[in-house]
Amino acid sequence: MQRDHDSSNSTGRSGSSNQLASLVVINGIIVLALIVFALTSPSASEWISAAAQAEFVGSDGPAVSPTHIAQPAPAMRIVKSN
Repeated sequence: MQRDHDSSNSTGRSGSSNQLASLVVINGIIVLALIVFALTSPSASEWISAAAQAEFVGSDGPAVSPTHIAQPAPAMRIVKSN
């Protein structure tokens, strides 16, 4: 009695390979469309710059600035009783 496990495994692998290939192609098309849009739209560079600045850099400085400059502590003196 022969078993056909090998033929079912090869069919399943090619099916998952086709799904992976179609996923890669769809993502490639989306990335290509975004790149073309960024290159053809003159304001796209401004949008990208504003988004990067909002993500990584605060728009304002610190909310409260320090009012006192740090000073070193006074020297400690040891007093001995006789």
